[in-house]
Amino acid sequence: MAFWSLSVAEAHSFAEAMTSVRALLAEGRGGAALEALRRLARAPLSPRAAFELAAAQASAYTALGDAHGVVEAYRAACSSGGALPEEHRMAYSNYLFALHYLPGVEDARLFREHCGFAALFEGVRQYAHDALLHRHERLRIGYISPDFAMQINAFFIMPLLVHRTKERFEVYCYDTRGAGDSVTEQMRSLADVWRDVSSLPAAEQAACIHADEIDILVDLSGHAAGGETLAALAHRPAPVQVTAIGWFDTTGLPAIDYVLADRFSATTDNEELFLEKPLRLHDHSLLCYMPPSSVQYVTKRRERHAAPVFGSFNNFYKITHEQLLLWREIVERVPCARLVLKNTADSEVQERRMRRMAKRAGFAEGVVEFRRASSDYLAQYLDIDIALDTYPYPGGGTTCDALYMGVPVVTRYGRRFGSRFGLSLLSAARLSELAAATPEEYAAKAVSLARDTELLTALHETLRVRMEESPLMDGAGYAREVEALYEEAWRAWLQ
Repeated sequence: MAFWSLSVAEAHSFAEAMTSVRALLAEGRGGAALEALRRLARAPLSPRAAFELAAAQASAYTALGDAHGVVEAYRAACSSGGALPEEHRMAYSNYLFALHYLPGVEDARLFREHCGFAALFEGVRQYAHDALLHRHERLRIGYISPDFAMQINAFFIMPLLVHRTKERFEVYCYDTRGAGDSVTEQMRSLADVWRDVSSLPAAEQAACIHADEIDILVDLSGHAAGGETLAALAHRPAPVQVTAIGWFDTTGLPAIDYVLADRFSATTDNEELFLEKPLRLHDHSLLCYMPPSSVQYVTKRRERHAAPVFGSFNNFYKITHEQLLLWREIVERVPCARLVLKNTADSEVQERRMRRMAKRAGFAEGVVEFRRASSDYLAQYLDIDIALDTYPYPGGGTTCDALYMGVPVVTRYGRRFGSRFGLSLLSAARLSELAAATPEEYAAKAVSLARDTELLTALHETLRVRMEESPLMDGAGYAREVEALYEEAWRAWLQ
């Protein structure tokens, strides 16, 4: 297919220009790449070229930390009509992911956009299932994920492998990424069967899962990482299918029966925003924090600061103008307080953008300190006294890391499932008093905690032990409760 609706020479010129754009993106020069793409967009393009250009624009806006730009670029990519089915699905998943960074997106719109994902799988073959083929001595649980490696989702997956009941459950892991490290090896040793399916297309992954006669297939990433696991589940290779841990909304796929949730995240008020039925934990959060054995936590003594230091170590995408205005109010209500903003990316471009946003929000000069990603991420929690969570997309791993490093977290929650993860985690850690339903309550709780130096010092000294003794790190109890829900879902299918 010609890239442009013009000559072969012009198509060749477009291909060369795109190669240059990719080189700029690889160098971290998102602004220059975006300008080059704008020049390309002035020419008439075929659907295929329009898709490639929009996808490259999304990458450029990602490098710049511009969530609105990412959303619009992926929307353009999805409507261009020039993508292969796999590319279209990945672009749509990335579009859904980026939508969660934006404030003010209506719940009904978000649900509708997720449901639109199912249309990309019309005509896909689905497997039929016969209970006679699923009479195994142990219930076969399949976990499919790109996250069986050193990154935060692995911290939440680990309890399901370490503490599983071997006498009742047989575990198969389907690794869709295939890039192994020490955490991968640890997880591999805990599974009964390990399949590296990273080189297989979705249909062949599904065929492999179906051939293994998996009883319950659990997706651990949802639309994160481009939704690469969902395409396999769309074929329904297992009779019961669940999404858990890695996604914070409905998947929009009717082929997925259940979503792992808890009584704080999935309520009667937000059930209508799911296609899936909640498997609701009552004694634990839907996330259980269990760092792999290779993670080394800092144990040095915390220095006392002359004035309270607030901080957010969430990625800069999650920080909106509205959030900065609220943080400025909090800092101004606590004499001499400061704010540390540490990004999850080592990006000078994103840091410059956040500096401009902080200035626009009215922060006084020198009040905010900006930091990029670094290898001493955990140690830097000792530099702050109180972590301020983001909204409407709160932290998950960053919240647990902060608590484990002795830093209390103040969070705000809304109606949506994903906006309530902070409430869920703090409730499991027995710190629900630090969760707020409104911006006013959020600010009041942060200011009150900063002024109560005796309580703040006690929390710094005891939080890790309190967390270890709480349901948030009760890996064995969490695994038992999740397994009980698996058995409940299996009995429902058999009936």
